[in-house]
Amino acid sequence: MRKDVKTASYLKKKSNPKHILKPLDPNQIKPFNYNNKINNKAPVPNKNEKPIMNLMTEKNFITANAVECILRVPSLPVSNQTADFLAKDDYGKVPGYLAEVKAEIKNENEMIDNFVKSQMDGYTDDAPEMCVQMPEEEREELIHSLKLKWGAVNKKYQVLVMHTMFEGNRKHAKESFEKQLNDIEADLSKLQVVGPVMVAE
Repeated sequence: MRKDVKTASYLKKKSNPKHILKPLDPNQIKPFNYNNKINNKAPVPNKNEKPIMNLMTEKNFITANAVECILRVPSLPVSNQTADFLAKDDYGKVPGYLAEVKAEIKNENEMIDNFVKSQMDGYTDDAPEMCVQMPEEEREELIHSLKLKWGAVNKKYQVLVMHTMFEGNRKHAKESFEKQLNDIEADLSKLQVVGPVMVAE
């Protein structure tokens, strides 16, 4: 029963009043006008207009070209010719600006030398007074500190062999310890240490 109701109450064509279009009022209809009349093409020719055909000129272009070439004013020759540099007055001579540059460089070098010499003269006079001999106690204390440091670095260097490390890390640490030991030994040699370096107890 419900099926029959559905099939009987379907929407038929033009049965909905919302979709019915109302006729337009003739007074509301306005002709369409093009706004771009400037870009329009030329109008189609009239059927009574005939094209102009069989137009021919009596000008002889070969003769006219020959006459034009004969009457033409000849152009001036090119003046930018290759110059003869061997005929110049200063050929084979040193340019003057090089002498000026050399003189300026010489003057600058002399000024620098005089300035450095004046500065060094003042330092050389005061050099003996600026240098002070290190006291013996301070020298012994410094040597003792360097020996202690050398002993600590040497102990780490010796223990390094006992550890299992990667080859790259062990090589880097070994080189670092060796550099520190060499630097300490160089400092001790400057302090006039005689004999092998011994660890201070």
